[in-house]
Amino acid sequence: MKKGIILTFAVAAILAGCGEKFTPLSQEQINAQVDSLVTAQSEAKLTELRAACESGLEAQVNAKVEALKGAEVAEVK
Repeated sequence: MKKGIILTFAVAAILAGCGEKFTPLSQEQINAQVDSLVTAQSEAKLTELRAACESGLEAQVNAKVEALKGAEVAEVK
């Protein structure tokens, strides 16, 4: 509910700055805009987290490979 109120005030401020008459949004319009924003942000965050996970996994694999190489070299000597 707070998101809807904040969004309504933001839209009102933007429209007032443009000289247009303010027309309040219906609850359905507010919900649709909020859902759209949340979906877009969650998709972006999910993409960011997947990239971080993949790079972290790659770093762990590389570290393990280097550790095994170091152990192999120590056994040979």
